[in-house]
Amino acid sequence: MYNTSYIMMEEFYIMEEIKRLVYSRELRWNEIMVIAMRLFRENIKVVAAGMLVIGLPISILLTLIQSRVLSLMEFAEQVSLSGMALSPQESINLIQQMMTNNVLLMAVTVFLEAIFTIGVAKATKWRLEGRRFSASKAFVEAMSLEPVVVKVGIVYMILFLLGTLLVIPAIYLGVVWCLYLYCIALGGRRSVDALGHSRVLVRSRWWRTFGFLIILAAISYCWNSVLSLIFMLFPDNFAVNCVYTCITYLTQGFVVSATAILFLNRESGLFGMASLQEPEEVQEAEEEKAE
Repeated sequence: MYNTSYIMMEEFYIMEEIKRLVYSRELRWNEIMVIAMRLFRENIKVVAAGMLVIGLPISILLTLIQSRVLSLMEFAEQVSLSGMALSPQESINLIQQMMTNNVLLMAVTVFLEAIFTIGVAKATKWRLEGRRFSASKAFVEAMSLEPVVVKVGIVYMILFLLGTLLVIPAIYLGVVWCLYLYCIALGGRRSVDALGHSRVLVRSRWWRTFGFLIILAAISYCWNSVLSLIFMLFPDNFAVNCVYTCITYLTQGFVVSATAILFLNRESGLFGMASLQEPEEVQEAEEEKAE
């Protein structure tokens, strides 16, 4: 009994120290990774629930769209190798189908995967702050923000595509707006100002943010490469591809945890804690003042 109490107290003080670090000074990338890994382990049940309830349906949808894209690419390659020429109308139809499917892939990522991202981001913040919560609470709140996600996501997609057409590097726009979902989920932004606020958070630290995202991409690549090697033992079919895509949401869970820590650290450092307070926290603070 004594040992259990001691361990609980030790865990409490460790989490308090981690919370103090996140909200007191700018963290180095390695510190963010260590903190994110700890919170990811603490939230593994939440991530697993999101993977099954949200990730699995999305994985089925993504696999369907990707299968269509691969079929179109194979058809175009076969036509090219055979030396045949498509009529102008057939070429236009092929290009339209490719563009439609690519837009659908982007839409699924922007509109639907956002539910998983927001749910895990909220769980990361709540775990950091020692709040009690359930997986259902995290993802129910994420789903309640879907109208905002769709509204901002449409603007994001239009601006991103226009920016790319105007030869603004997609990588630049991707970095500048990489925190907009976290502005919605954790920063209380409920309009397209989430994009502008993300830009403000990144603007003076663009290269630092870019390097951080590269590190996350490398970690994701390594983890998913191991998964790919494992799944090479199974036949290449629709069901296996769906399961593989679904399991990669575990990797995404860590990426979201790390990015949420980056957002909390940068937001609190630049704008203080007021913007990070949630409605129930504000209410509790007002009740304490009233007493």
